[in-house]
Amino acid sequence: MFRSGRWILPALVATTVVAGACSDDDDPVDTTPDAPAAPVNVVVTEQDGDLMVSWGASTGADSYTVQRQVASSGSSFSTLAADLTATTYTDMTAAEGTGYNYRVIAIGEGGQSNPSDPAYGEIGVRAAVLGGTITGTRQLSADTTYTIAGLVIVEDGGELRIPAGTTLLGSTTVQPSAVIVRQGGQLYSEGTAAAPVVFTSDKVNGTPGRGDWGGVVLNGRSICNFPAGECVGEGNSGPYGGDQLDDNSGRIVYTRIEYAGYEVSFGNELNALTLNGVGSETEIHHVQTHFGSDDGFEWFGGTVNAKYLLATGISDDSFDYSTGWQGKGQFWIAQQDPNDADNGFEVDGNEDNFDNTPYTEPTLFNITLIGKGPNGTGGTSGESTAGMLHRRGTGGQLNNIIVMGFERGLDIDNAETVARIGTGNFALQNSIIFSNAVNFDGDGDGIDEQAIFNTAGWNNREVDPGLTNPFDRSNPDFRPAAGSAATTGAASVPAGDDFFTAVDFVGAVGPGAEEWYKGWTRLTAN
Repeated sequence: MFRSGRWILPALVATTVVAGACSDDDDPVDTTPDAPAAPVNVVVTEQDGDLMVSWGASTGADSYTVQRQVASSGSSFSTLAADLTATTYTDMTAAEGTGYNYRVIAIGEGGQSNPSDPAYGEIGVRAAVLGGTITGTRQLSADTTYTIAGLVIVEDGGELRIPAGTTLLGSTTVQPSAVIVRQGGQLYSEGTAAAPVVFTSDKVNGTPGRGDWGGVVLNGRSICNFPAGECVGEGNSGPYGGDQLDDNSGRIVYTRIEYAGYEVSFGNELNALTLNGVGSETEIHHVQTHFGSDDGFEWFGGTVNAKYLLATGISDDSFDYSTGWQGKGQFWIAQQDPNDADNGFEVDGNEDNFDNTPYTEPTLFNITLIGKGPNGTGGTSGESTAGMLHRRGTGGQLNNIIVMGFERGLDIDNAETVARIGTGNFALQNSIIFSNAVNFDGDGDGIDEQAIFNTAGWNNREVDPGLTNPFDRSNPDFRPAAGSAATTGAASVPAGDDFFTAVDFVGAVGPGAEEWYKGWTRLTAN
């Protein structure tokens, strides 16, 4: 419409068309639950040698995940436990003296929360001094490190009990330091493959060395071939001997004895482990002596049996037995330090009278003796070492033994020792001697070791046993390769004797067998 020179538009009327009714109550509703909130009040406390993590419950949480970080490492958190329904968790894998950060994540139907704020926890290293005389029962604890300060004497009727995982430090300032068990006393050193008992130097975290401390001595009431009252231990360790063949001095299993062999006076040294007149009810297996300044294992008389023994880096003799020892042994290994060592075996009767009885006559099976290097070379040791030295009227039944890497493989001295062969009291059978500088001693004493070794019916051999890597001092492998000479020609163990394990190989380890000498042991110098 045009009016008075302008267009007039008709008014527009707004019209609403309702297609259908819709109220707020009919809008779609999001029913997905929210994720739970991060847990709060996370606290870490030490309880009985473990770390317990606790936290407040999160609304909507069905379970929790606990994560851990080594505090000083800067590494990321890793899951320690999941699907926990309680609000506590005990970490039984925390190591003494190591700090950890813990955090907790709540898990619910709506997902998982953010991690909680981290909480710190640490098991403090406990320390105690072990010294003096033990007359009753002394129970040690694995969560405490003990310093052996001076002589610890376990008297007749006393017991020293050491649980798996315990560390004992021989003092280098209070000398001599040693554990000495008198006749009638008992030592229970009861480690496991996962948690051995360790006797070591108090310098173990620095630069430990041979002879830092004394060692461990057991004195029993079994046999000795010195006259009554004259069996007295080295290092002023006390009297031993008697007629109680089944005497019981305790139990030593999965135990390491390191850096021992303190010299009490010139020529009067303590060994790593000394067994004086120890009886057959004493249990000894899976024991290592490592970098000792005197002998690794030494028997003076007795009837104790021993299985799975390892002597590494011993500066004197790895295995030394005398004075009428008549026990049993199986699965022993010696590996010498090429720069500081003496004999693999040093074996004697009575040093004053070679015909004294009871004779030294153990029964031994499956032993591996490794000297300084192939063909007896490779080190700077000034000693003229023998793999096996038998003298002074000794005897015994020795079977399935490997000797390699020494200056002399076999040395037999004294007419009384040869006489034991003639009477059947001494035999070396089903054994292998190989790769020594000379396999048989040539000292001009009129004893022909090679002829003795080749005695008819003894079934001995001069042949490569084919061991995998026996001279490696940090990761040795004493197993024979499949098809090597050591996998055949073994002597059978005595029938019906439940101490011995029946095997079909020569030496201390079979082909493809478990390396029993690893895991609970120390193989490097320090």
